[in-house]
Amino acid sequence: MYRKHHTRGIVVSSKIEGDSNKRINIFTEHFGLINAKVQGARNMHSKLRASVQDFSFGEFSLIHGKTGWRVVSGRAEKNFYEIFRNFPDKIKIISNVLNLIKKLVAEEARLSDEVGQETNNKLFVIVSNFLIFLTNKPSRVAFEMPQSQKATFDGESVALAECLTLIRILHSLGYMRYDPEFIIPMTSSEIEIKDLEAIAPRRSKMIQLINESLKAT
Repeated sequence: MYRKHHTRGIVVSSKIEGDSNKRINIFTEHFGLINAKVQGARNMHSKLRASVQDFSFGEFSLIHGKTGWRVVSGRAEKNFYEIFRNFPDKIKIISNVLNLIKKLVAEEARLSDEVGQETNNKLFVIVSNFLIFLTNKPSRVAFEMPQSQKATFDGESVALAECLTLIRILHSLGYMRYDPEFIIPMTSSEIEIKDLEAIAPRRSKMIQLINESLKAT
């Protein structure tokens, strides 16, 4: 009898397997990135159908057997693809963040690996807070900056939040070189207006740091 594991997660990607099954990559709170089989997920009346769509966020129950992980139940809280289906720029940004997770996070962290679990927990909070920010972000945000740089922008705040999230992911995984200019916003997991205000004048340098770190991965 296999033990059932419960965790929050977000479906990063999926592919069809056989006539009615799916295989999905889930970024989970407790086990990192896992690849799991979902039996009968493509059947119209499957109870798992909604919870295993791409960009679905919710609770998952899984078992780990000889052939790997399998999803046995799920409860979708949000589907970010549906939420942002009319905002392709946000869909692209979510894809960028989740693809970085897929590229860098080791699959199937051991249940006994406390350090790995702690890192996964931290990364999951960073990504979750970013998704919450995208959902709740006011339509316009005014940043307090020097008069020469002062501006009111919509997409700019989302772009800054994306940069901040990517740099936090890279920092948490040890790919980001130390830079005292960004140490405060990097050590937090919340996305606050004051952090976006602080990094707005340094966005070009952030992008440079991100690109340098990605080349080193």
